[in-house]
Amino acid sequence: MRADPAATMKDVILRGLEIEAIGSRLREEDELLDVGTGNAFGAIHWAARCRRVMAVDYSDGMVAAAREAVRASSRDNVEVERGDVLDLSSYAGAFSAVSCVRCLINLPTEADQMAAVAQLASALRPGGRLFLIEGIEDTFAAMNTLRARAGLPAIPLNWHNRLLGRPRLEAALEARLRILERVDFGEYYFLSRVVHPLLVAPAEPSFLSRANEVAADLWRGGAARSRFADVSTLLLYVCEAR
Repeated sequence: MRADPAATMKDVILRGLEIEAIGSRLREEDELLDVGTGNAFGAIHWAARCRRVMAVDYSDGMVAAAREAVRASSRDNVEVERGDVLDLSSYAGAFSAVSCVRCLINLPTEADQMAAVAQLASALRPGGRLFLIEGIEDTFAAMNTLRARAGLPAIPLNWHNRLLGRPRLEAALEARLRILERVDFGEYYFLSRVVHPLLVAPAEPSFLSRANEVAADLWRGGAARSRFADVSTLLLYVCEAR
């Protein structure tokens, strides 16, 4: 059974961009802890770029799916364990890289989210890097404001998601780490969430569309990099342990 890219996000093209953004920053010698791995779709890809991956998830169902996907992938440098982003003490100081993609948005309180940031940082060796992709409330609101001005309805937030406030998140990161990069997906969001819906209205836009493929290619090319950062619901923070 191959891992399903849609298991944690319906927009599989954007999921691919997340994986590329982190994968391109991994090093051959990295030992990576992937927290909130889901079905290990990302972990399996990243394992081709680094020495080894420890993939952990809180859900027993996801752990079982991840183990099956790793077996099917024939990767021999990926391990899967059950783990909790709020208690990574068993991994303290053990990894040169830690990845965490859209995991904190599923925690029920801001206090839990900030505690999770501290736990992620604690798993890093000195000089290690954290790759954190999270949904940001400020940019999500800005994207819906832009949609409203274009005559489009607001995109609702999933009931189980709690977006993070950018100033508070960055303060929590900077208390323990040094922020090296803020990588946005703004041009993809602008084209896929505003331009594409306008072009196909009144039909519903499809995530697996040629328009979204073009949007992804434009993001990869970087021609408009950062020009639409204010509407990028997801941001990748690349941070370094002091």
